[in-house]
Amino acid sequence: MLLTKVTLSNYGVYRDKNEFDFRCDLEKPVILCGGANGAGKTTLFESILLCLYGISFFDKKPTQKQYHEFLGRKIHRYLGTPVSATDASITVEFQFAHQGKVDEYKVHRMWENDDGKVREKLTISKLEGDWKPLDKIEESQWQSFINELIPRGIAKLFFFDGEKIVEIAQEGNEDVEIKSSFDTLLGLDLVEQLRSDINLSLLRNLKGDSKKIQEQIERYTNEKKLPEKNIQRYADQIVGLNSAVEKIQKETNVREEKISKLGGGYASKRAEFKEKKLYLKIKLDKIEEEIRNICANILPFTLIPKQLDSVQKQLETDQRLLKNTFEKEILESSFADIQSKVNSKKFWSDLSVDSAVKDELLSKLSNLFEETADKSTVTEKSLFNFSAIDTSKLIDLINKIKNDTGKRLEESTKKFNETYDELQIVEVSLTSAPRDDEIGPLISELNEMNKEIGSLTAQIEEKHTKIATEKALIKTINVKMREIVVDKHKNKRNAMGADIAEKVDNVLEEYSQRLRESKLKLLEDYLLQGIQTLIHKDNFIEKVSIDKETFEVTLYRKNDDEILKSELSKGEQQMFATAVLWALAKTSGRPLPFIIDTPLARLDKEHRINLIEQFFPIASHQVLIFSTDTEIDEKFYPKLHPYITRSYSMIYDSKKGKTTKRDGYFWDEKGEKVIEV
Repeated sequence: MLLTKVTLSNYGVYRDKNEFDFRCDLEKPVILCGGANGAGKTTLFESILLCLYGISFFDKKPTQKQYHEFLGRKIHRYLGTPVSATDASITVEFQFAHQGKVDEYKVHRMWENDDGKVREKLTISKLEGDWKPLDKIEESQWQSFINELIPRGIAKLFFFDGEKIVEIAQEGNEDVEIKSSFDTLLGLDLVEQLRSDINLSLLRNLKGDSKKIQEQIERYTNEKKLPEKNIQRYADQIVGLNSAVEKIQKETNVREEKISKLGGGYASKRAEFKEKKLYLKIKLDKIEEEIRNICANILPFTLIPKQLDSVQKQLETDQRLLKNTFEKEILESSFADIQSKVNSKKFWSDLSVDSAVKDELLSKLSNLFEETADKSTVTEKSLFNFSAIDTSKLIDLINKIKNDTGKRLEESTKKFNETYDELQIVEVSLTSAPRDDEIGPLISELNEMNKEIGSLTAQIEEKHTKIATEKALIKTINVKMREIVVDKHKNKRNAMGADIAEKVDNVLEEYSQRLRESKLKLLEDYLLQGIQTLIHKDNFIEKVSIDKETFEVTLYRKNDDEILKSELSKGEQQMFATAVLWALAKTSGRPLPFIIDTPLARLDKEHRINLIEQFFPIASHQVLIFSTDTEIDEKFYPKLHPYITRSYSMIYDSKKGKTTKRDGYFWDEKGEKVIEV
């Protein structure tokens, strides 16, 4: 997508018609719009999303009344009077490439003020020689067309609000931002909806005991609501607990530094214990992951032993039938060959047997053949129709589930307990420190903090275990729901439908898992690239890890030495937050413009230079920057100038109560002022 023009008419501080040409060169992707606070920069920034999405522009969708009140305030008012313009509008023109073809669209959203009542009208046009209404799509579907073309959840990733970046950095809620965006940018919410729709559709189309089936469906569906709600609640709690751990850890670092200075030999010994503690915690995490995998994947099937036995018996029957069928085919082939030879003249040529005896022998042989064939006749029926190899594999898997799962869980639990006991010994060693007038109070405080961290960590692990349990419960319920399909589909056609639906569901589940894993790895790579680009410190951050359940980001130096985000300076925290949003946008795979408002808010000189020289020129194929005159000033503008295609300055006239747009920025490439604010 490439923005080409934005037009504001009587909107906010913009009176009459104000056009902004946003076309840019590939070598110079930056469009710079400058102005003092209150001159209309943020108004222009937000107007693009408002024009495209209307009421869905807001993060939290307002009521119609609230939306109309907002629009009423945005229709331009004439200074010193209660009078406002009768209407306002925003027009966004853009190019959109699809399958090698570039189309141009114009989205026009107008609002009319009729005695305090605001009416909204949306128009979409396509350039076909001239601008023509998008008549191939019904007017009622125009908003849906925009949403499909540029999904709202994806578009917001490309709108960088400097204040939002500061908020993310200060609150340390980058995991919340990732979590809220990840499934949307992957389209996995649609996949999950498709899985649900397939299962429900199939179940609802069952013939026969439809009422009873519907009751079962509703019961199982309701049963899943609580564990699904619990999973979300536990995940949110984990985020809060991790935040609390990080805050306490920051305080422990201060005290440990003091202890290191005062403690002499004890500090070195303490460092050894800390290293061993870290190793044991990593080992515990791995064992926990093993237990979670057992609980989430195989363990649910052990909860339905009758169904497993039934499937196994049927598979064994199928296997026996395959063998019998094969043996029968061999017998029939052999009998046919023997009969052919016995009936030939050559067979009797060396024997002197009269015709009566010969006929009697042939009759007995024929009867023997028929008896044998009858004994090998298959009376049972095959259900699954798997190959012999697949049938054997499935039987082995069921035996493994029945016989090995409990043993594996027991062994993993034993390893966990042993490692946990070893960790407890190390933690006791860490607390047994010499006490004197100086070091004693610090050690005491540190021990209390570590106890609190230990308690919080235990709570986090408990939440992870509960999540795994709830997921296992959901999986068990899903198995039971599928059993309804198997049990109630009486005829072959419906059975085939159930089989196909299950296969589709399995494929979608595997697709979601693989896509999530691959995209999460891609997000980690992009995030690391972003951090290393924006934070210039040699060997500062070498690795990034994102938890697949909580989406918590962990940063590492060399040798997997974890660095807490609280250890970053405020400027580095803002760069980190910027890198998160940048990585999310790149992971989406959508070629959309970056639109950045107040990008240098509260940044020091070094990080401003990093953004200007390392981020803005490569952030996207088109970068719109809305800056105050104090952010990109006479010192920084010359550094950005080589990457700028065009620029604008917004000057607010306090006497007339409106903003005037001028071509060019406040300074030239030499840093000399050319436009007064």
